[in-house]
Amino acid sequence: MTWLVFILGSICAGFVQGLTGFAFALVAMSFWVWVLPPQLAAPLTVFASVWSHLISLRQEPKSGLSKKHLVLPYIVAGLIGVPLGTYLLHIVPSELFKMILGIFLLCWCPIMLFKPQFAVIQRSNRLADTFIGWIGGILGGLGGFCGAIPSAWVMLKQLPKQQQRYILRHFNFAIQIFTLITYLLNQTINMSHIYYLPILMVFVSIPAILGAKLFYKISEITFNRLVLGLLFCSGCFLLISTTSL
Repeated sequence: MTWLVFILGSICAGFVQGLTGFAFALVAMSFWVWVLPPQLAAPLTVFASVWSHLISLRQEPKSGLSKKHLVLPYIVAGLIGVPLGTYLLHIVPSELFKMILGIFLLCWCPIMLFKPQFAVIQRSNRLADTFIGWIGGILGGLGGFCGAIPSAWVMLKQLPKQQQRYILRHFNFAIQIFTLITYLLNQTINMSHIYYLPILMVFVSIPAILGAKLFYKISEITFNRLVLGLLFCSGCFLLISTTSL
């Protein structure tokens, strides 16, 4: 049963990662939290997210390279936040962390369905983007959740779906590579993870490619609703896990 849940979570999370450019950890943890301890699951989500990024980035048009200025403030600040997140991973109780993130997702997703207009956010500058990137970096170090807060932010800014996905994909990719390196240096990744890595590489690859191809076939409204629905479900699972485990 453990391997079945692990593989099913890998398939679903890989597809979502390819489609949206983020949310691997949010989706995967919705499955893995029932069968794996956080200290084992967190490094695996980061590794698998990096792998699915490498797979799905090959599907991205070369024209996206002109948008580097959009994501740079997020990445720089996020890299600063990752070491703090990895430090907190061994201090913050996992149940408390999951409860706070779950409550945030349950409250935020329904509100965003009504497309609230916040002029102050839409006019925000790079300093605000930098702060959001720093928070995302901390959450990334805590367990690969670096896309949760930035995804809320870019949606509140009402950026086009192509820009949203570009920012989230490249931000997550950079943060998770750095997080993975930090995990290796801190020996957070150890021999207990070795048996899971080949399974991840096999069952994440094809779903990530399919998700990346589907992105260009859906409308902006469908994309936003899909992201919100996935995040809301992830919030439900996170809260349920804190009361059931």
